[in-house]
Amino acid sequence: MRNCKFKIVNLKLKNFKICNLQSAICNSPSPTPLPQGEGARGRGGFTLVELMIAITITVLAMAAVYTSFIVQQRSFTTQDQVAETEVSSKIGFDMLVNDIRTAGFGYPADENPVVNTFTGVVTPGDGGVINRDTITLLGGFRQIATFQNFVPNTPNQIMINYTGSTEFDLIDRRNLSIDGIFFAAINPIAGCTIVNNTCSDAQPLILDRDILVDIPNGRPVYLVEDVTYQISGSDLQRVTSSDTDTLTNNIDDLQFAYGVDINDDGSIDTYRNTPLSTDEVINIRTSVLARTAGEDQTLAPSTKPYFAAGIILENRTTADTDRFRRRIWSMEVALRN
Repeated sequence: MRNCKFKIVNLKLKNFKICNLQSAICNSPSPTPLPQGEGARGRGGFTLVELMIAITITVLAMAAVYTSFIVQQRSFTTQDQVAETEVSSKIGFDMLVNDIRTAGFGYPADENPVVNTFTGVVTPGDGGVINRDTITLLGGFRQIATFQNFVPNTPNQIMINYTGSTEFDLIDRRNLSIDGIFFAAINPIAGCTIVNNTCSDAQPLILDRDILVDIPNGRPVYLVEDVTYQISGSDLQRVTSSDTDTLTNNIDDLQFAYGVDINDDGSIDTYRNTPLSTDEVINIRTSVLARTAGEDQTLAPSTKPYFAAGIILENRTTADTDRFRRRIWSMEVALRN
């Protein structure tokens, strides 16, 4: 409390009445009152209305940032899946195309010997309008040994050196081609010395025919085998007599059409799903339909170009009413002469 002194002052003024005045003289002036309306904010605070407005603006800004993040994340995921689909399916498609181009290498088409129950360079498998197609090819697709020499005075016995882990046997790996030119089969009865179920290269291979030409040492020896391409579930597979390899996933369709020369003029007259004779096949139109691993939730199915009619590859139609993104690979591949 302020210290105040009280005094009684007698004033005598002319023409005035004498009054007793009581006054308070204080040591310090009274505080200046705050301007009307400032209230607590004048001391550094905010009103409730101002706080609510600030919170609302912050929430809206955060919502916009979160929405932008979600959109960008979905876009990134979609583009990542599309890129992965294109790369992986292209690798599988290229392997298929390369094998079609190689088909017939080292295989005497004029003789058409049986290789693991198959004859002819190409064996079509038309799946019709419901199933996916298959194809089986014959040829020397891989080198597994090098030629060393003939056993003296025995033109049907040769010595080889293996170059890898794949070796000949007397069951499904007994057909070979030296230099891609000389075809022969290992005699199924005592045609080689069996070690760990395969033919040892320490002992000669006994062939089913004589090779009456000189062959330089070190020339490549190819395994002539059957290779089948098929779809199992959604996996594109490359199947040999001893191995099944999955080349790529998420494949919807595999289709082949065979370009045939009917009048022997060297040009394609028509394409058939199943040729009357594989001897008249000049090239093979090969098509693969791939899709992304997951659906794109931002994609409206009705906006897709094949939504109504579906995706038609040769004689089979794949519905396109879902949210998957798809990619078609197609090429006309010429066979070896």
